[in-house]
Amino acid sequence: MKKEIFDQYVNLVYFLGKTLGTNYEIVFHLIEEEHSYIAAIANNSISGRTKNSPLTGFALELMKKKEYLKSDYVTNYKAKSSGVNHIQGSTFFIKDDLGNLDGMLCINTDYTKYKDIANDILQLINIKDDDSDSQNNAVKPNQLSSSTSQENGDEFVEVLSSNIKDIIFEVIGPAVLNKNFLLNQDAKIHIVEQLEKKGIFQLKGAVSQVAEVLNVSEPSVYRYLKIIAKTNQV
Repeated sequence: MKKEIFDQYVNLVYFLGKTLGTNYEIVFHLIEEEHSYIAAIANNSISGRTKNSPLTGFALELMKKKEYLKSDYVTNYKAKSSGVNHIQGSTFFIKDDLGNLDGMLCINTDYTKYKDIANDILQLINIKDDDSDSQNNAVKPNQLSSSTSQENGDEFVEVLSSNIKDIIFEVIGPAVLNKNFLLNQDAKIHIVEQLEKKGIFQLKGAVSQVAEVLNVSEPSVYRYLKIIAKTNQV
């Protein structure tokens, strides 16, 4: 991305942050060949992420599935972050003249206060809120992709975190943290394959984090990736 365009988006982030207020987190993701990261963020109290934090697993999946070729944006999907109950997100794809992805501009809205007010009003007339807003009913990001689900938006769930491990567990689940949960080599290769499909290894430092999670060495992770690449070539 050209420097003048980059600077414009950075300025736009801080402009929107001041204009919309603290209930809105504005994030500019820069997409580069070596790795992608947050280039600018305003009002980061929603996710606690900072400049240079990695992309979320959801954002990586948008890239991996080339959703930017199907639409210019994805709107009104659900997100979750520690300490914030209700978040809605939208992502605008920043593309060059050839349609290649240069970056993503994301707006996350914390609407917890408004949800609480609505619930208080419903309680005044003794009506229970049956909105299926719980994460138990929410569709996971790996079920993403039809244009219908993009329009409905609420079928998306993004985990907002600056921790690569959180992003890894978003894909494979936290069960691997359990020391009693034993994984043989085939299972580990399968997990690495799932992470590769989601684009996790585009994140700087992902190999070492995956190695730690799977309790293997970094060379083992690279070896698994070579095995996967050879299998896919057959």
